[in-house]
Amino acid sequence: MDFYHRAGLILDALDNKKGSVKGLCMAEANKGRKVGEGARFLKVVIECLKYRPHIQHLLAATKLLAQEPTLFVPPSSTASVTNALKSGSAASANKALKTPKKHVKAAPTPDSLATVMLHDLLFAKRGLTLPKEHKVRKKLEKYKSALEKENEREKRRRKVGTNEGLQIPLPDKVASSLEGIGKGKKRAHDVDRFAEEGGSEGIIGEIRWMRVNTLRWSVEAAVEWFEKGGWEMFEEVEEMLAAAQSKPKVFALDAHIEPLLALPAAVSLPTISAYQDGRLLAQDKASCMPAWVLLTPALADAEDRAAARAAGEIGPDEDLPKRGKGLRVLDATAAPGNKTTMAAALIAGDEINGKVTACERDQGRFKVLKDMLKRADAKNVQPMNVDFLSLKPDDPKLKNVTHLLVDPSCSGSGIPSRLDHLIPSAPEAEQLARIKALSNFQMAIVSHALRFSGAVRVVYSTCSIWEQEDERVVMRVLAKKEFRDMGWRLAPRDEVMPTWERRGRVAACGGDETIADSVVRCLPEDGTNGFFVACFVKDENAPPIEAPAGADEAAPAVDDEAIDVDALAVEVEEGEAPAAPAAAAAAASAKSAPAQLKKGGKQGRKAKSGATMAARNAKSEVLGRAPAPPAAQVAAAAAAVVAKEADAAPKEGGAGSGPKKLSKKQLYLAKKEEMKRKKEAAATSGADE
Repeated sequence: MDFYHRAGLILDALDNKKGSVKGLCMAEANKGRKVGEGARFLKVVIECLKYRPHIQHLLAATKLLAQEPTLFVPPSSTASVTNALKSGSAASANKALKTPKKHVKAAPTPDSLATVMLHDLLFAKRGLTLPKEHKVRKKLEKYKSALEKENEREKRRRKVGTNEGLQIPLPDKVASSLEGIGKGKKRAHDVDRFAEEGGSEGIIGEIRWMRVNTLRWSVEAAVEWFEKGGWEMFEEVEEMLAAAQSKPKVFALDAHIEPLLALPAAVSLPTISAYQDGRLLAQDKASCMPAWVLLTPALADAEDRAAARAAGEIGPDEDLPKRGKGLRVLDATAAPGNKTTMAAALIAGDEINGKVTACERDQGRFKVLKDMLKRADAKNVQPMNVDFLSLKPDDPKLKNVTHLLVDPSCSGSGIPSRLDHLIPSAPEAEQLARIKALSNFQMAIVSHALRFSGAVRVVYSTCSIWEQEDERVVMRVLAKKEFRDMGWRLAPRDEVMPTWERRGRVAACGGDETIADSVVRCLPEDGTNGFFVACFVKDENAPPIEAPAGADEAAPAVDDEAIDVDALAVEVEEGEAPAAPAAAAAAASAKSAPAQLKKGGKQGRKAKSGATMAARNAKSEVLGRAPAPPAAQVAAAAAAVVAKEADAAPKEGGAGSGPKKLSKKQLYLAKKEEMKRKKEAAATSGADE
């Protein structure tokens, strides 16, 4: 039953928009990390999602949940679930099922658990994977006949001849990827890798993109290996695709990114030994662009030095950095590791001898990252299970970081293989709010990267097609005087995939064609996933650039639960807090409390506590949730009082300078002000009635 419970929890997490199909399946599998568990979760969850509307119909038609009210409910759940099920309301039962106490494992809702178990009972070749004498299996077997009769009745009604006709269909590219995976234990390994490496990420339309892992191999050796195996090479991808209609073993070198190969989408990865041993990695072309753009100038310099060395213009060992002491790259959000390992490969040569610091805050994804590093043999990568936003830009240990990859969480709207079509869509207003919130988080994480003291080049990328997450984030960065004064600007087109035709949207760049020309956009019709890449470079000696026209108008408001309290605190610190009372208090508190905390003492700790509570209150307010507890409201008001007094105080260096402490009187005044506001609100409410 454990597997069914865990699969049910994945369905619940998908219902609550907690992640993607692949991400949640791999996260659950990583808890135990048994070989093949990721494969099994991914396969079962996808099948359950495809059959879910039909299974819900079967449950309603047979009234199974009402007739067996405790069958899909763990013993620790309350009687309210049983009562709801007896009334025949699955929705009420799901709502009534609360998360069990800490000492009890989390339980799936009855609807999700029933979906997983009925899928196996009716549609899986192996049937239910429970012992014949298991009480749940014995009870379900009693209803199998009625369920099968209703299943046949539904096929006649919908005029389909097979069970597959009752499914929500998968996109062709995803279906073909799963069909091309091996059998038995081999299938388990392959599906695990399918999920970890982005599933069908390497397949775009008719193309399967494969990156030569130059940590293990060379492009020349790869070409020779393919040709010896009977493969024919073409200079152009279009020529290769035309030849693939009659020849299965064809490939082409990519015109834009040197270590990238294009193969026909129909190629089965298990048949390619170089993929199995990590010499080849499945990676979409667009996903290769961030590392390529970040390191192109460094690669050009390395080639020039190598040529000069070969010509005898410089000594054999002159200016050669020691191993791992060369160029330093930091990947802010590294898992699953494709971009990380590509960056590691690009800077591994003797002329650069660089090192990558790879940050990943999620423990499950951190395991995936480490597996990928091992598979790619990326020994010049230092993985860190840490939140990038918690790193200090002026940390002496990070002073040598000059290049940063920033590929933060995004809507994923550019990836057609996310399987999101299997999950009911959120209302349009909710989706728009989420995009706006993600944009604010993206702004926060890019801003953090630009503050690293040694940084000279930062690449920002998303797999989104929405301008709120793409050009508008760039415009907001360029609008900030702090970054312009530091010397940050956009790298010109000749440093950012110069021969790539599709560039940014001019309208989203405030009508500035130069800015639009400096960034890269990708769409599926280009043979890639939807993607966006921008590169910021720092020139401290050049005069600051002017704020681009229309940049201030590009900043959207926050309105989404994807922003956690930590991220919100960063946004508040940036001056990007949402225009709401609690958020304003949080902004004031964020500015005042840290300084007071440095002074120490009880009042300083109170100020810090008030800032945290104000931030939480702001988050609740922005998300439209229930009002925060009175204590949090008082803390927010107190923070506002402190900020007001701090503004009136003499500036740093003057008489009486220094932060004011939060006194008892200030707390009292804040509480009094809050009580007054409540009375006025109550009076207004009474008058309206």
